[in-house]
Amino acid sequence: MFDTNNLIINLNKLEVWIQSASGKYHLYPIRFLGYLVLFLVLMISNSIAMIRWPFAALKRALFDGKEEEAEESFAKNMIHEVDEIQLEQLLRSRERVLIDFWAEWCGPCIMMNEPLKQLAASGEVDCLIVKVDTVRHPEIAKKFQVKGLPNLILVENRKEVKRNAGALSKGELREFIGSS
Repeated sequence: MFDTNNLIINLNKLEVWIQSASGKYHLYPIRFLGYLVLFLVLMISNSIAMIRWPFAALKRALFDGKEEEAEESFAKNMIHEVDEIQLEQLLRSRERVLIDFWAEWCGPCIMMNEPLKQLAASGEVDCLIVKVDTVRHPEIAKKFQVKGLPNLILVENRKEVKRNAGALSKGELREFIGSS
């Protein structure tokens, strides 16, 4: 399986380097190549997401609601897809919740799935991780003023404490959640 976590780490390092090399005219050709790499990865990941989108939507239409959930409660070591009512209940009942706003057509959102699953399964963070599909629940995205995807919002005691737009690796996610 393709390791999206390392890809995200390296792309974020490249982006930081490109920004730090600003004003160094002798590095412009290399910076241009860096921007080109970032652009190509974004286009390829979005193309892959667009190709898989109809199949994922068809799978959801055929099987959604037919599979029984083994457990009604929201376990911390799993990622849960939520709607507006479930999200409101979780925000009222849980101290810390990380909300991942995503869409099936968003390449970087799809790339973040594996690092999020790994982090949730590891139990390294003390919060519940939930996902909100902005295509199925645009009203939630509007309520939280989400302008771009992927978008992470960390909520503590019903108050937003942190927000991040863009893909993060498992380590960056751990740091994002842990340093609130």
